[in-house]
Amino acid sequence: MTTATSSEILISADAHVGEPEALRERMPERLRDRFPRMRHTPDGDLAAEIEGEPLVLKKVRIDARARELEFRSDPSLGTDLGVRYRDMAREGVDGQVVFPNFGLEVNSGDEPEEFHQAWARAHNDFVHEVFAADRKRFKLAAMLAVDDVSVALAEARRCVARGFETLFLPCTVPWQPYRLDVYEPLWSFAEEAGVPLNFHVFSGNLSPLGGDFAQLGPVSPERRDRARRLYEAEAKEERLSTTCMGIASGMSPILELTGAGVLERHPGLRFVVTESDCGWLAWVLQIMDQMQERRGLYLNALPLRASDYFRRQGAVTITDDPVALNNVGFTGADVLLWGNDYPHDEGTWPDSRPCIEAIQAKLGPADARKVLCENAARLYGFDLDYLARHKVQIGRAS
Repeated sequence: MTTATSSEILISADAHVGEPEALRERMPERLRDRFPRMRHTPDGDLAAEIEGEPLVLKKVRIDARARELEFRSDPSLGTDLGVRYRDMAREGVDGQVVFPNFGLEVNSGDEPEEFHQAWARAHNDFVHEVFAADRKRFKLAAMLAVDDVSVALAEARRCVARGFETLFLPCTVPWQPYRLDVYEPLWSFAEEAGVPLNFHVFSGNLSPLGGDFAQLGPVSPERRDRARRLYEAEAKEERLSTTCMGIASGMSPILELTGAGVLERHPGLRFVVTESDCGWLAWVLQIMDQMQERRGLYLNALPLRASDYFRRQGAVTITDDPVALNNVGFTGADVLLWGNDYPHDEGTWPDSRPCIEAIQAKLGPADARKVLCENAARLYGFDLDYLARHKVQIGRAS
């Protein structure tokens, strides 16, 4: 893609679209009851229910600020492009990489493989139609169900042929981690197609089950049962520990792909960890190199330093991360992308301007431009000249 001359182009490499009834109706009828139904509640919230049972999180009163977030005030759940243009214009965002919303939970839970595969296909068909009118501004993540890698590969091929720009995989798959050879055909396809993988956090089964923070494999059946009962008792609660560890699970695919030699075998493979921020990235690069050297008698040998594989092939999306900006001298700016996590509570939309200005002030014009638009353009194929000529305006794309 060509480089634009506009003084500022903003690409949010992390944005979301919800799951309205029109998507739910695409599910096979025999599976539809297990698909979440989203509804707006009298108190101004957006709630999910499955088989008529609400998925309730404890929360405080919904105030005016909160009503703007999580599609609470958008009946279309992000599928009305006029509303998206309006919301993008509030911060000057020119392009978005679009991920699912509740659909981040595909591949998790105890549903059969058939359910996840049907969800992925329905989502991909739906968003392909929703965003068909403006594919220069919206780049789509194809949802993949990974239990059967042959099915995931077929869906990846189908979506790439239709113009999807990245492949969304769960961040952690404790029962089938990315170090296993079963994924080799998928890695080879993504490398050959030139389409980056995307590991969006809060997907798959979250930490502490994910990312090898804990392993249930060697645990006794009695302890596994206790873990299951605890999970069921706490499933409708959000705790600071699981939220923060869910973000930290962004380390997992970096460590798995590097340590297992995937990046060595597939030097053209590109991948992104999304919505994790990465104040931890400098430490991960450092500790990989240290352990490769100090535990060299036991670990698989790598021809390059472990950190060099990430700098060559990886990236992380940040939202509001002063620690990551402070570490750019070590990590480099080529591995960072900015995203506002539209419209999630933990994101910065519609108040991202201070974060954007902090990136510009800390990094200077050249590196800030990489983080705010150029790295996303390189990975996902945005045309910066087009975006510079067609700035988003309130209510429509100019």
